[in-house]
Amino acid sequence: MRSEFIAPPSRSFIGSGRTLLLVALLIGIAVRVGWAILRRTPWATGESPNVAMALAQGHGFSDAFMAGQGPTAHLLPIAPAIAGAAYWLFGIRTVAAEAVLCAWSISVTFASYALLYAIFKRLGTPRWARIGALVFLLVAPIYTTNEVFEWRVWEGGLGLLLGNLTLYGVVRADTSQPPRWFGLWLAALPALTFFVNPVIGLAAYAGWALYLWRNQRTVSGIARATAATLLALALLVGPWTARNWLVMGHPIALRDDLGMELAVANYPQAVHGDDRNKVFYDRLIAIQPYIHPIAQHAMIEAGGEVAYSQKLGRETKAWIAANPSDFLLLCRRHLGQMTLPGTWMFMTSHGVWLPVMRSWLARTVNVLGFLGLAFALARRSSRYLYVLPFVMGPTLLYMPFQPVIRYCWLIYPALTCFAGDLVARVWLRVARGQRRRATVSRLRPHSRPEPALAP
Repeated sequence: MRSEFIAPPSRSFIGSGRTLLLVALLIGIAVRVGWAILRRTPWATGESPNVAMALAQGHGFSDAFMAGQGPTAHLLPIAPAIAGAAYWLFGIRTVAAEAVLCAWSISVTFASYALLYAIFKRLGTPRWARIGALVFLLVAPIYTTNEVFEWRVWEGGLGLLLGNLTLYGVVRADTSQPPRWFGLWLAALPALTFFVNPVIGLAAYAGWALYLWRNQRTVSGIARATAATLLALALLVGPWTARNWLVMGHPIALRDDLGMELAVANYPQAVHGDDRNKVFYDRLIAIQPYIHPIAQHAMIEAGGEVAYSQKLGRETKAWIAANPSDFLLLCRRHLGQMTLPGTWMFMTSHGVWLPVMRSWLARTVNVLGFLGLAFALARRSSRYLYVLPFVMGPTLLYMPFQPVIRYCWLIYPALTCFAGDLVARVWLRVARGQRRRATVSRLRPHSRPEPALAP
């Protein structure tokens, strides 16, 4: 593509691309392993690890909030099941199990980054810009807690990996020959992505639909592709829904936590509280049953996990209906937190300045990334539309909810690549302007002083 011929910086700046990437990979692994060793809590925390431990102990998919709680549908099953298998094989929270899961988490992360490198290559981003973006993703210590701990057992890392696989498949099919078994890919990958992480799954389905719209000209072809992916989705969602109906008493297709998540984000104190960190944690203590006894007691009194989430959902929807302007204010605030994560969101026990540095790095990358996305669309580079739902989908879908760093990371890798693409385009324009001025200067005749007239 034309953009591959953008004049790069001197080789002294980049050096050998492979060497630079290898050095960045080694530094990135060292940074993340070091973070895994230094953090005071050497494992992932939250409801998902609780379920993984319950699975390893033979208690089934249960105990999301506390031991002995019973069956749960608070989470989707695949990511906790992977961690549960590691705990079953190597022991719960043993050094061996956590080392295996740490390697899994880092591998999932780096594989997503490598896929985006390949995707943006096919979209036309120049090599040196892609190398710069990938080096930054490998080395920058912004989301290390997610990359090292969270994706051991939470669904975000695996969900984005599957989403990027879907994205790579449709971009490759659009730019060259489709990969082998592309029909199976096109049916199974969006469905699997959706079942792991519905938000990223919707972005994958948007890419799927765009590919069909651009490349599938017959109604029968579109119908076959649609039927195939709906069948794949039904094979995943159907048994899970039946399980929930059987053990939870409700035909829950995905998760039962919507009411709780809505309640965590929308309430009067969130509108007027100044200390975002304190307000957020006070709300968690009040209504979130994970490690909070008051909320655990409230959940038991309500009749269990499903009834408690439904109760919180009804109360929150009533508050939203009575206070629509406050709800819109919170949605705008959530949008800002998702795109420009604040220092309080990078909570850590390792120093005061690390959250500040992470926040400013994340904000800078996101601003440049959104500018790069806008610039790509303004150039009418239509294939960049494939990446658009992977950025705007999570950004908009999480607006009614309280963003956390796990959500912010989902748009960060693609925005980093768009930031690299923006730098390349700006470099090209500056270089062209310099060459144009130099050419004009060479072609313009030199002015010579007129000889003095004789008296």
